[in-house]
Amino acid sequence: MSGDPRQTLINMARQLLTSTNEQPIERTAIRETIDLVSPMVAKRTAHTFSEIELEEAVKVLETAYVVQQGPAVAVIDKDNVPADWYVGERRKPGPFMTRYLQKLSEDDWPIRSVDELRDSTARVVELLDDPKREGPWSWRGLVVGDVQSGKTAHYAGVINRAVDAGYRVVIVLAGMHNLLRLQTQQRLELDFLGYDTKPEQLGAGQMKAVGVGLIPPALNVGSLTLASPTGDFNVAFARQANFAPLDQPCLFVVKKNATILRNLNGWIRKLHEDFRAAPLLLIDDEADQASIDTKDQPTLPDGSFDEDYDPTRINGEIRKLLRSFARSAYVAYTATPFANILIHDERTADEYGADLFPSTFIFSLTPPDDYFGPVAVFGSNSDGNNVGLPLIRHVNQTAENWIPEAHDRYLRPRFDGRDELPPSLKEAIRSFMLACAVRAARGREASHNSMLIHVSRFVDVHDQVHAHVLRYLDDIRARVSGGDAETLTELEALWLSDFVPTTAALAGTVFDRGTIHLTWSQVRDRLADSNDKIQVIVANGRSKANLDYDRYKDSGLSVIAIGGDKLSRGLTLEGLTVSYFLRITKQYDSLLQMGRWFGYRRGFADICRLYTTPDMEDWFRHVATASQELRAELVHMRLMLQTPKDYGLRVQTHSVMSVTASNKQRHAIERRTGFAGEGKIQTVMYTEKSRLEQNAGATDTFLETLGVAERSVNRPGGDGTAAGLVWRQVTGEMVAAYLRTMSFPPENKEIEAVQLAAYVEDQLRQPQPELTRWMVFVPAGDGRLVDVAGNRIKSVIRRPLAERRTADRYIVKSILNPPDEALDLSDTEFAAALDRTNAARAAVGMAPSSRPAGPDIRYIRGRRPESGMLIIYPLDPDEDGVVDTDGPVIGLVVSFPESATASRRIYLENTVLQKELARR
Repeated sequence: MSGDPRQTLINMARQLLTSTNEQPIERTAIRETIDLVSPMVAKRTAHTFSEIELEEAVKVLETAYVVQQGPAVAVIDKDNVPADWYVGERRKPGPFMTRYLQKLSEDDWPIRSVDELRDSTARVVELLDDPKREGPWSWRGLVVGDVQSGKTAHYAGVINRAVDAGYRVVIVLAGMHNLLRLQTQQRLELDFLGYDTKPEQLGAGQMKAVGVGLIPPALNVGSLTLASPTGDFNVAFARQANFAPLDQPCLFVVKKNATILRNLNGWIRKLHEDFRAAPLLLIDDEADQASIDTKDQPTLPDGSFDEDYDPTRINGEIRKLLRSFARSAYVAYTATPFANILIHDERTADEYGADLFPSTFIFSLTPPDDYFGPVAVFGSNSDGNNVGLPLIRHVNQTAENWIPEAHDRYLRPRFDGRDELPPSLKEAIRSFMLACAVRAARGREASHNSMLIHVSRFVDVHDQVHAHVLRYLDDIRARVSGGDAETLTELEALWLSDFVPTTAALAGTVFDRGTIHLTWSQVRDRLADSNDKIQVIVANGRSKANLDYDRYKDSGLSVIAIGGDKLSRGLTLEGLTVSYFLRITKQYDSLLQMGRWFGYRRGFADICRLYTTPDMEDWFRHVATASQELRAELVHMRLMLQTPKDYGLRVQTHSVMSVTASNKQRHAIERRTGFAGEGKIQTVMYTEKSRLEQNAGATDTFLETLGVAERSVNRPGGDGTAAGLVWRQVTGEMVAAYLRTMSFPPENKEIEAVQLAAYVEDQLRQPQPELTRWMVFVPAGDGRLVDVAGNRIKSVIRRPLAERRTADRYIVKSILNPPDEALDLSDTEFAAALDRTNAARAAVGMAPSSRPAGPDIRYIRGRRPESGMLIIYPLDPDEDGVVDTDGPVIGLVVSFPESATASRRIYLENTVLQKELARR
């Protein structure tokens, strides 16, 4: 038992909470447990707990038991996956996975996160094929996780499960820099190998147990790479090592370097055939970097690819590596999958096999609800109410003129003509000093603290910045240690003006969990000691300094890291609190990867700060929105049972930035799109009673404000009458407000309430306002009688697709009755729309139609772009016993007129979507 009474209290409470059948999700349950346990701990330790200490214990446990996390979303080609094999006893965690899960729990992972990792890794491994099945076989998959959200932990879980199942060769491609490869090697020592692979340890014949190796039973696994900057694969070491994949699993952690991969391939080709028959799991970390074939493969006259072709070196070596083993599974991991989904889905070459398009599956990991990610930090352009967390501090880069946006390696940073830092960076450093003191005052003296300064890609500039930062830091912490009143007053002013209101602003949010509120005197008392620990290092390709957090695991490393490319991807800065970011990049993937401040900030989110320019904030918000949209597309793919090979993906572009490097998107095309001229049709419905009643109630409230409805109006073109309720001249403001009150399943990529409402509001603000008046139509059908805003009408029957249901969703093919969309047209407009439809049909040899098509209806309505059409379908709730509610299931169709002045978006489409659109 711990000698610290507070830690003993937390440990005993954790044991009691974990032993219950239901995990508590309310802090009240945690407080009750603390109150139950604290008298026993007080008696054993002779320590009297204060109310503050009890609340601190509750805060710590909140992060473990209150955090929520949803399941990963899997998009799978069910016709091109291994036969079911990972079931029953084989699916249960084996010895490798069991000890890994235990380690995660001991590392204070949230309960829900451990459970989700256990389940989602099983779902990945079941797609890798049975390692006991004879070959040949080869599979390609992609796992998408957020930046700094736990992708390494996830693929460590996949490795442990795969080895339990029988995989014997595990190769991890770990970025392009020695530092990142070393960090990955050390991480997998803790999470998979269980022993230290430093050369000095192995050279002395020692096998120091670390991480999972401290948890019995002892498990045998080999490593042909080492935990040193020069420990990458080399043939000489491999020849001396005991590589015996038939006897034990073996790990390689390899940098993505063409020479190293070529050497690895050459060594493998010379192995005995039995060794190359061992099943291979290849994990490609940061798979959008270096792994993509950026060359232009020639095509033949029939449009197919010329297979007599050599891809880029690293891509080619990866594909050769997969072909070297008769049985292989390739799993790519990235937070920025833009380049991966833009790979041509049909490329192949004679000597290399198929390209790395994820044809078998795409997994989208769902982070915990308190993930400190791009949308949380920057907000979203799709949701005007989400403006992001109040943690960004703007830097006027032009006015300070310390490091201009355009510069070269000869720049000597100066502020106001002097060798010193600009005011914004001085403030950032003071914020970091306060953050270190806050964490110490919150009982985290041994936690790591990091500050990132990323202002240039040039190593010569890094050295200049390092000298200036070190000089300023030494000066200010000497003043703090000496009790300088002016310096302490300056720090107190920053505390009161910035830290206190920011902590208050986060109160009550998920980012407040585990936060212990402090007074200035508590922080001041920790300033001198915590600031004395701060080191300043340069982390670039020329620097010999390493971010060796493990060396300071008992005392905590506090560091200001100055760098560029080396700090831009994959590398984890432990306890990152303050970032000063001026580096310019104009690619989505590079920009997101540079955001090392994303991740988890449990117990200290309120003291995190990002100093950057307003332009960079806008760019990050745009990329966060585009990434969020791509994830929504994946969710929709899953619900519609689509596969990576038959469902297209697109990424929203930007007027200044590019999605990825131009040679990575050569097969993508741009297409302009928007809501103008579009009909947005809901196809996915909730089954949850409370949500259905919420939507029905919001609809009643909206319709009741419109007054008395017309009934059974004439359809244009002499097409009979339309049974139902009609309101005319409804204002655009009322329609937008109604849309914002509705709740739609997120799988409805066509119906997104906030985006639809925002578009209507944008059109209302045009110099010549559009969408100012609407027709609202509530059709009647043949279903059971329902009440809609005090009107008794028959509901509309739309049959659910039986094979596309989940526990809380169901899908219909379409709720739209096509003639309904034309109800607001005059007879003349109806005839004009019908003429356009039949002209198009005649051009392709089709017989004429008696009704105009939707695009032509919306085109003709565009002659009066102030007019919109909202159709509210009261769907029969009894149909097929899907839902249980007294009112109707509300389904919406929004029909927008064509508009020459409407705002439009441009999307980059992958080859699968191009083919899909061509077939329509």
